[in-house]
Amino acid sequence: MTVLVSGCVGLGPVHVDPGDLPGVYRNDDAGAEIRLDAGGRFSAVGFSQEDVEIDGGTALLGDFGGTWDTTPSNFVYLEAEPDGMSDIQLWTVSSNKVYLQPDVDGPITLTLVKVKGS
Repeated sequence: MTVLVSGCVGLGPVHVDPGDLPGVYRNDDAGAEIRLDAGGRFSAVGFSQEDVEIDGGTALLGDFGGTWDTTPSNFVYLEAEPDGMSDIQLWTVSSNKVYLQPDVDGPITLTLVKVKGS
C-alpha cells in the first residue's frame, strides 16, 4: 500500500475538468462501482466497510449514494447519505481513473477505472 500512495504523490497536482468526471468508475476485482451524475449526485454499489473505513468489519454496505462536489485541487468529495456515514473522497488522477481515499490523511483503499462516460 505504501508504494501505491508514494507513487500517487509523485504525480504532483492534477487538475481535472469537473465536466469530464461524470460517468461510471469500477474496480472489477472488488466488484465496487461509483456513478457520478452530471447533476452532482452519485450512487455506489459493492463497497465493503473496509473500503470506506467504517468501523464494524468488512461486510458489504449495499447500495448508497449522495452528492458529489469537486475541490480546487484534485479531489472529489462524496457526501454520503444516510447520515452517520463519513464523507469519502476520490483522488482524481485523470477523468479516467480515480482513487478511493476515505480519509485525507489515510491510505488509498481502491483504484477505480472509468468504464462509461455520462
